Amino acid sequence: MHRTEERPLAIAQWIDTDLHESLDETLRYRSARLFAVSCSTNGFSRELIDCDPDPYSLLARLPTPPAIDAACLVMTGWMSRIDDEADDPERYRVRVVAVVEDEGVAVVVRRWDDDGETDSFADAGEGMFPDALQAWWSAYRSLRTPPEDR
Repeated sequence: MHRTEERPLAIAQWIDTDLHESLDETLRYRSARLFAVSCSTNGFSRELIDCDPDPYSLLARLPTPPAIDAACLVMTGWMSRIDDEADDPERYRVRVVAVVEDEGVAVVVRRWDDDGETDSFADAGEGMFPDALQAWWSAYRSLRTPPEDR
């Protein structure tokens, strides 16, 4: 099993690889998908919770899955290279796998146009998306925590 601080990234990489190897069309998802993730000594498992074309709407609904160890949001879209400072940066079709759990948010980005190359981020950084995912996780955890333990 992975050390706790490495677990969000390990989960994101596992889900990205599993999707890439099993479902080629996941780079064409029209809707974001939210998965429940369970962790055990045998590895990880995932179960689809819900989907929506708008990932923020998906998170706003706050579906209440059974007790889980992490959540994973998978979505596709377009992205410019992070280090591209051109006036008209080239954009790439990508699939983003973002995992949230108690230790934070980690992200794997798989580019469609570059032979499926990936970039992995153990720290999802700052901004609206990681903040929204972290807020969803906090709300989920508070719903699942018994009142006497809050």
